[in-house]
Amino acid sequence: MKLSLLKNTFIALLVVFIYNSCTDKITDTPKLLVSTTHSLEFAANNNQEAVIEVETTCDSWDYSAPEWVITNKAENSLIVNVTDNKGEARTDSIIFTAKGVTPVALCITQSAHIDSIIPSLSVSTTHSLQFAPSNNEEAVIDVDTNCDNWEYTAPEWVIANKTENTLIVNVTDNEGEARTDSIIFTANGVAPVALCITQSAHISEAKLNNLTNKDLHDITSDTWSGEVNITLSSPASNDVVVALSINDQHKHIDITGEVCPVVPVDAITFSQQEVVIPQGNSQSDNIAIMVDATQLTPGTTYAVPVYATIQSGNATIAEESSKVIFLIKRKAERSIKQVVYLEVNDCNPLNILEYNLTDGTPFFDAVILFAANINYDSDNDVVYLHNNPNVQALLDNSDTFLQPLRERGIKVYLGLLGNHDAAGLAQLSDWGAEQWAQSVAETCRQYKLDGVNLDDEYSKSPIVDNHWFTQRSAKAGARLAYELKKALSEKCDWPTEVSIYEYGALYELPEVTIDGTTHTQSEFIDFIVADYGGRSTPYGDLTYAQCSGASIQLAQGRTLTDRSARTIASQGYGWCMWFAFDPSGTGGAKNNREHSMEQFNVAAQVFYKSFMAQPTYVYNKIGEGNYDATPHPIQ
Repeated sequence: MKLSLLKNTFIALLVVFIYNSCTDKITDTPKLLVSTTHSLEFAANNNQEAVIEVETTCDSWDYSAPEWVITNKAENSLIVNVTDNKGEARTDSIIFTAKGVTPVALCITQSAHIDSIIPSLSVSTTHSLQFAPSNNEEAVIDVDTNCDNWEYTAPEWVIANKTENTLIVNVTDNEGEARTDSIIFTANGVAPVALCITQSAHISEAKLNNLTNKDLHDITSDTWSGEVNITLSSPASNDVVVALSINDQHKHIDITGEVCPVVPVDAITFSQQEVVIPQGNSQSDNIAIMVDATQLTPGTTYAVPVYATIQSGNATIAEESSKVIFLIKRKAERSIKQVVYLEVNDCNPLNILEYNLTDGTPFFDAVILFAANINYDSDNDVVYLHNNPNVQALLDNSDTFLQPLRERGIKVYLGLLGNHDAAGLAQLSDWGAEQWAQSVAETCRQYKLDGVNLDDEYSKSPIVDNHWFTQRSAKAGARLAYELKKALSEKCDWPTEVSIYEYGALYELPEVTIDGTTHTQSEFIDFIVADYGGRSTPYGDLTYAQCSGASIQLAQGRTLTDRSARTIASQGYGWCMWFAFDPSGTGGAKNNREHSMEQFNVAAQVFYKSFMAQPTYVYNKIGEGNYDATPHPIQ
């Protein structure tokens, strides 16, 4: 077969542009394009220059070339030639690079210096072979040669199967960065043929996750915080940087179907606004989103639309996975609050969550777990806090039965009650009050409660010559209230309260004087409630806002009339007390749901110009020390 002589001219090739990028569906993608991916082929000598056009969206681009290649870089092009070849044929690549973009390899070959016709070797394509990170199909390369045999070399991540006239090529799955190399075809006496092969970087799918997943967050303090993180579908092949932002350009719908405003952007801060998922990890740190609730209008539902975008790294995020929208509402300050004493021997506290106004606001502001006991151990001479099996079960399962109430803005207090022995809430010595208050406060800290309520009933006479006790008196009751308030504030990192049920010796508690300093009632009493059917009256520096205008025993069928409710509102009372509400009837008391709802509706209409929403579920009490966390539809 007669071979044609090499020409001294550069063979013009079809212009094919390659799009190189890190896939990103949200931000503009950096790119690097060159005007050809065909091999540049040069004769042994007397060659003309080739001009390679370069296009990129990056700030700059660069290249590397073998030493026998002559280059001249312009702003948007690379002018290429070669030195005269005095020896064997040579093959290599020019590598074009730009920050954040897969390198582009352009193969370049030069014929050997010969004076006679040489054997031939060619392959069916000189375009780069391009593969995805995984799940690739094989590529078949036809090989044409007049030599007796041909061989090839390939990088270790290339899977190749040689037949007589073909090379079947695939690649292993890529778990890391983009990679570029060449398959080199050789035969005796023939210039090697280089076929560039590239594989894209491994791309992980990212997702922004809501770690405080609820429909609506009621805010009862001056701040609110939610929490998110970012997860990847597989470990990151390099560091992935994700930015968080607030999108205030879209309308957001609250749970009632109404359009709600976005929280003012300047009221929002992030614990990290840019987070890095290190190479090899598949989850970010948790990021807190804090809201200054003082900038929110009480009673208005706001959206906090948090969006994530990939800043760098081999990851992408779909639109539906890039956002988390919190709905928050600052609870309107109510001039009259509702407190309910729950007989926990009969009633499951989760029932309280079902009783809301029609706008979704909880009807109750506070729940008193009635009740834990003050007890005296005569064998060990110690006054201690005693919890019956039902109280203890609720404390041990606080996250299930109590914290959901607190998350809705409903305070949970531990009721304290005498228990038929010498210990009483109004008969501890100053030292005894200080000691026992520490124990009670530690329980509130441990189980995350909002304070205590004192009810001076069912105690026997104190042992007056014992260091724990003193004569029963309002003065001793005031000292215990003071010590409880002090110990709670020292042990708990959240606001805590002390309230009084006016019974026994706990009427008109006096000021407390310690080491010459007088402490007025408002320093250690947050509110007071009267016995059934009565109204509290302010004393000392307490006001009507700290008193209950009604105390209604629901299990006994007591009522709140429209007239009574209006009187309570007109006289400036701050509280309304309810006792023994039980909507289930699964404990030791009868179901009083319908009667209670009638009374709640009177309060809702007079106090809040609203109505009660109908409850959907009931939560059962299932024996001593057991409560059912499963909601059951109301029949």
